[in-house]
Amino acid sequence: MLALQSGAPTRPTFWGIGPVGKAAFYYLAAVTIIVFLLGSYRRFARYAEGSKDPIPRLDNLPKRVLGAAQTVLSNRTLRDRDVVAGVAHAFVLWGFLTLLIATTILGIDMDFYRPLTGDSFFVGDFYLSYSFVADAMGLLFVVGLGVLLYRRYAAREGRLWGRHTSAEDDLFIWALFLLGVGGYLTEGFRILGQNYPDFETVSFVGWA
Repeated sequence: MLALQSGAPTRPTFWGIGPVGKAAFYYLAAVTIIVFLLGSYRRFARYAEGSKDPIPRLDNLPKRVLGAAQTVLSNRTLRDRDVVAGVAHAFVLWGFLTLLIATTILGIDMDFYRPLTGDSFFVGDFYLSYSFVADAMGLLFVVGLGVLLYRRYAAREGRLWGRHTSAEDDLFIWALFLLGVGGYLTEGFRILGQNYPDFETVSFVGWA
């Protein structure tokens, strides 16, 4: 609020949302985290029930971890089999990770830094850089999901249907896509509601 009053480039958090909406947000966020942790615990507990692996998996651990990270973060194996799918999945992965980091940064500023210092680092050049990167990577996230949705529902590629798919798969990909698009719509309405501040051109998707 102090930054907004001083005229420094920034944006209000929870724009247009009252105390009830804020409480609902934190409640749902807590429930989501609990469900995620519970699901992760149950999955790993199920893995632990399996028979002992006869192959040593912890030998040369640093090399194994590095190789696995390179494969996952680059989508190398998928990209080698299907270039379009590999690139689309890379867009989704890196877009999602960037948005997760952006949300975490905002949470640190809003829930820890501001209460402790009475100030905010979510202003000025930092805010402008943050907004541009988040908008750009969020766009890749939405585009990647759009490509995957097209291949699944319009092109109806055979390997995306059948016994290997379920309603849960449909719900998951559509939820991600709608969250991405909804984020840009919310951003656009906020920029419109603030009468198009000049510095918000860095949020080029929401500005458009």
